[in-house]
Amino acid sequence: MVRNYTCFIVDDEDLIIQRLELFFNELSLRDRRFLLVGKANNGLNGIEEIVKLKPDIVISDIVMPRMDGISMIEQLKPELPHTQYILLTAYSSFEYAQRAIQANVLEYIVKVPLREADLNRALDKAAGILNEVKKKEAEFQSLNVSVLENKYRVRKQFFNELIRGEIPSHRASDFANRMQFHFFQANYCCFIVEMNLYESFRNEYAAADQNILKYAITNIIEETVMNGGIGVAAELSDNRFIGFLSWENNRSDMETEYACQSLGGQIISHLHQYLNQRVSVAFGGPHRGWESIKQAYTEAKNVSEDFYYHTEKVVKTPVHRFQYHNDRKEDFQQKLADFLAWVKRNVSKEEIEKEFADLNQFVTNHKIQKSIMAPMLRDLYRDITLKFKSGNKLTTEVAEFPIEFMAFREQLAYIVDFTFEYVHAGQLVHRAEIMLAMQFIEKNLKQRLTLEAIAEEVNLAPSYFSSLFKKTMNEGVISYINRKKIQLALELLHVQDYSLLELCEEVGIVNEGYLCKLFKEYTGDTPKQYRIKMTR
Repeated sequence: MVRNYTCFIVDDEDLIIQRLELFFNELSLRDRRFLLVGKANNGLNGIEEIVKLKPDIVISDIVMPRMDGISMIEQLKPELPHTQYILLTAYSSFEYAQRAIQANVLEYIVKVPLREADLNRALDKAAGILNEVKKKEAEFQSLNVSVLENKYRVRKQFFNELIRGEIPSHRASDFANRMQFHFFQANYCCFIVEMNLYESFRNEYAAADQNILKYAITNIIEETVMNGGIGVAAELSDNRFIGFLSWENNRSDMETEYACQSLGGQIISHLHQYLNQRVSVAFGGPHRGWESIKQAYTEAKNVSEDFYYHTEKVVKTPVHRFQYHNDRKEDFQQKLADFLAWVKRNVSKEEIEKEFADLNQFVTNHKIQKSIMAPMLRDLYRDITLKFKSGNKLTTEVAEFPIEFMAFREQLAYIVDFTFEYVHAGQLVHRAEIMLAMQFIEKNLKQRLTLEAIAEEVNLAPSYFSSLFKKTMNEGVISYINRKKIQLALELLHVQDYSLLELCEEVGIVNEGYLCKLFKEYTGDTPKQYRIKMTR
């Protein structure tokens, strides 16, 4: 794609401005790269307009009333360092030439007579320099992203090896000094950030987008920690991130509890605000020294087990742990056996939900640790499959039950929907619900749609709905929505030329950069490039 360059004229002589305007008009017929966007008749007016328009190339006279051209360029340089400046002069003064060199002016053209060949040469030279600047900026940005990604990968490996006890203290200390982690000899506590609804996240986003979001999550966690003190964050594995919060002076237990609750609340708020990601945060107790890191992590990990019985966006500390009643395991197993004996073909969704509400109430009163509870629910899932397998057209296997990253209520809701689908096999109940979901998406395409809102509309658990949608459509919900939004954008661009902001408003995407990224993924062009090609 040929790049366009905006140009601006500053000269106190009307005849020169008219001559240059005519030059650009004629130039546009044979070379559309250069576009004249404004003019001014002295340096002061020039500064005001140039700062506002930010042109790529400025063509200016030297001697002008109120402010000369070189003084104007010297003031503009700090704010517009990449703009290229071409000076016109009727004087061959050494002083002017010397000042022009010091101001790093691109070209110095005599304007009496003003030759088009000189202007063409100067503009081509400016375009070449601007292209090089853009290329270097892109390379630098790519390098920054690469360095950031490598930094997070190294951290991830380091902290995983550290909490497994595979790195001795002296090696950990050397690495920390190189990475500028100078706080582990002070007071610190470990915390774990866990992504809620992770199964839905894995169904919604492609692997590459998942990695990008995880880098962004790590960055926001770390920035939030640094705003309130000293610390570091890194991806741990799958849906979990590890972090450390450090402080210099001794704190009371109450002060530590307040600091953890405050930081956890900020992390939850920032990730929801900036990335629309729901997380929970678990803190361990205070520690000191490298030797305590594994213990600090173990404490935070133990506290995070309570997430299993929370829905989302919760802060947990050692002070607010659940009491578990593992001795009630056999009672719960009996309830599951009773449910399995009761459930039959053509039972209604309401009846299934009522039975599971009773199970949920039992567990609310008598919580059983995840390591015991999750296998019991997996067995129930398997037993339902075996009970109704004969003549069942569904191909779902027991191994597909995505139990690992789900909270207890998510697992129950998933089994409710799965059971209803399985006992009504052959009636295509959920195919109709996928159709309803697609109609809802089409109807609300200009809104900011969420997985939870669509799942609620069709009366399915979000995790089960996202799994079912991907299995039915061979495409994640978010991917499907984005594709439909870009199709709408294409239709709109065939009607008229929308600005990026207008296009965002029309298709319900709040971020212009994200719209460009999606548009390019689906079409190979940015909206502007697509519109130009279509017009041609």
